[in-house]
Amino acid sequence: MKRNLRESLSLYGILLIGGLVMAFPFYYMVVTSLKSGTEANLSTPTLFVKSPTVEAYRDLLQNDLVYRSAFNSFAIALIQTLGSLFFCTLAGYAFAKHQFAGKNFLFLLLLATMMIPGAVLLVPGFLLFRDFGWLDTWAPLIVPGLGGAFGVFLARQFIEKIPNSLIEAAHLQGCSEFMIYWRMIVPLSKPLIATLAILTFLGSWNSFLGPLLYLLNEKLYTLPLVISLLQGRFPGRDNVQMAGAVISIVPVLILFFILQKQVVESLAHTGLKDG
Repeated sequence: MKRNLRESLSLYGILLIGGLVMAFPFYYMVVTSLKSGTEANLSTPTLFVKSPTVEAYRDLLQNDLVYRSAFNSFAIALIQTLGSLFFCTLAGYAFAKHQFAGKNFLFLLLLATMMIPGAVLLVPGFLLFRDFGWLDTWAPLIVPGLGGAFGVFLARQFIEKIPNSLIEAAHLQGCSEFMIYWRMIVPLSKPLIATLAILTFLGSWNSFLGPLLYLLNEKLYTLPLVISLLQGRFPGRDNVQMAGAVISIVPVLILFFILQKQVVESLAHTGLKDG
């Protein structure tokens, strides 16, 4: 019993240390954002705030560009997330529960695309979107992410565990394929949908390289792009840059807290069994 207690204490101690190490950058970011300009630029950084102030947030939010870029990021992330949820779960349902010619080959080909480094596709993608006339629009930031290979793979693995007997019973009741998908597969896949929604929204919200390549009009800029410009617009104001970083993570944290129960269920999901 003493040995088990020591092992448990050691494990929790390691986890606590790891958690503190990972949380420290976020703590420092929030603390710095609450400092005044003078305190934030001290030669010796401090881990505490002597006189908390929202000066950095006030100066940052006086610029309409921040509000506009936050709206742009949210709109792009929302559209891409909703589209990805529909197309990825629909494709996952097809791969998991239907038989068609070339199914395994197509699925392996889909998985193979995950092995291609993103940097290799930058130039071909830019030339393709230029020929489509999509430069300086949101289309290059939304369309490629509507059917991501990882999302299809995740959906296929989850939906494959849904008992075939439920689908067969729905067929006997005269349900169409889309009705089965919409009224049976989607409700049973809530943990999957929550996980995929967070991953897709987070990836789109934090995307920097895509907007940097494809957007030229400042009115279309996303929040990560605007945050990268703060160093030039507020030189020597580390507190303002940290305030921008805090603002950028708030929507993602809210989304995670709303969907955390479903995400945990998805990670712990072991599959349903035919009765």
